[in-house]
Amino acid sequence: MITKEEALKGLNLSDKEINVYLSLLMLGQSSVNNIAKKANLNRISTYDLLKALLERGFVSYVIKSGVRYFEAVEPSKFLDNLKEKQEKIKAVLPELEAIKSTLTKKPQIEMYEEIKGLKSIFNDILKENKETWFIGDPKMLDSLKFYFPHFINQKRKQKIFSKVITHDNKAMREYKAPKKFMEMRFIKEKIEMTKIIYGNKIAFLTFKEKESIGVLINNKDIANTERKLFEILWKNIK
Repeated sequence: MITKEEALKGLNLSDKEINVYLSLLMLGQSSVNNIAKKANLNRISTYDLLKALLERGFVSYVIKSGVRYFEAVEPSKFLDNLKEKQEKIKAVLPELEAIKSTLTKKPQIEMYEEIKGLKSIFNDILKENKETWFIGDPKMLDSLKFYFPHFINQKRKQKIFSKVITHDNKAMREYKAPKKFMEMRFIKEKIEMTKIIYGNKIAFLTFKEKESIGVLINNKDIANTERKLFEILWKNIK
């Protein structure tokens, strides 16, 4: 169970301030001398601590015959003070959240392993249901040969258009789909990785016999930049 000292520390009071407040709470309305004696502190230190507590609303005082008598504020008022602070924060919370939302968010990065994991990325493409840009490694067809036909058929049903840049080989030319679903351009250079851009996401995939890995980055600025680079490459392929 939490002690009263620990609870008061939660209100950002120092050990000495807690000592003075609890002494005053037990004494009731008292002079500085009596409080100092009860708290086992010298008068000057006690007065400085009382002044700090007064400024923060933990004590009050009255003057009688020219002498200050201090009194501890009712503990229940701490809750009132906390509620007041909460209400102030609530009042400016929308403004604070608006400021935060203007900042660029850190990219969300996810990693997938093995063919089962890479399928999750292709399922996410169908879920996003947006135009897709591929720079593809032809090995992708072999690695996903039991899944890819389903992906292509579902993509057509959803009318998701794709632009594809890939290595020029017989298998890819035979796989070429009708233009209303996909437009494909070929390059002579071999591609050892597949890059897919869709929505605010970009995926990097490698298809190896013993190690297939996918990295998915969710960030609007990165995706838009990659899309622009893709378009530059696309326009320069004859």
